[in-house]
Amino acid sequence: MAELAILHLYPNTLKLNGEVGNLIALKVRAANFGLKVRILNVELSEPLPTKRPHIVFLGSGTLGATKVAAEDLASKGDLLHRWVTDGTKVLAVGSGFDLISQGLQLTDGDFIQGLGLTNTTHSITPNYLVGEVELTKGIAGFINSNRAISRGHAGFEIATVQASDEKALIGYLDGYSDGKVMASNVQGPLLPMNPQLADLLISWVFPKLEKSSSLRTLDSLASKARKAISIRVRS
Repeated sequence: MAELAILHLYPNTLKLNGEVGNLIALKVRAANFGLKVRILNVELSEPLPTKRPHIVFLGSGTLGATKVAAEDLASKGDLLHRWVTDGTKVLAVGSGFDLISQGLQLTDGDFIQGLGLTNTTHSITPNYLVGEVELTKGIAGFINSNRAISRGHAGFEIATVQASDEKALIGYLDGYSDGKVMASNVQGPLLPMNPQLADLLISWVFPKLEKSSSLRTLDSLASKARKAISIRVRS
């Protein structure tokens, strides 16, 4: 049985919003692709594994947690970049997205340097945008963010918000996806709510696998959850 190795960076530091659910979704869905999943946790000051993982996951944390994670990540950046060059994929949500971007501009003038794995530069704004969202490409979930995202050039966003109970979110371009990196500010968590994205990420690592029909129940539940959001934000 082929193995899918996932490195969870800073599980105790970046643990807001139940984003560990993304790992659970990957584990369940990978098993239905006939894969065995191994998850390795690495915290602050701990070394990266000697063997390159298939996927690196970074979740979301407070601003303070993001700062300390960025400091630690700086010492790991060269190896992470080599891994991505060699085929490792990256999944990042919330402030994890900040950490793999070009960087995060703070309101006090300080700048948190990111890994530069996306073409986006983020900045903190005075206002949070909070609301359920229905996006293009059949994606739905919840956004709670005060980040403005500047993009080097268009074309790598995951999807665009079509409807929301927070009108200011309509037209919002979410995330980044380029076949190596998948990042988003959509919660729900992202992958359990939108399992097609989990399958896409797995296919980046193992492109020739066939999905088992046993996932139909989970797919149906996720579809109903997205439909419920669609009904609420369009009512």
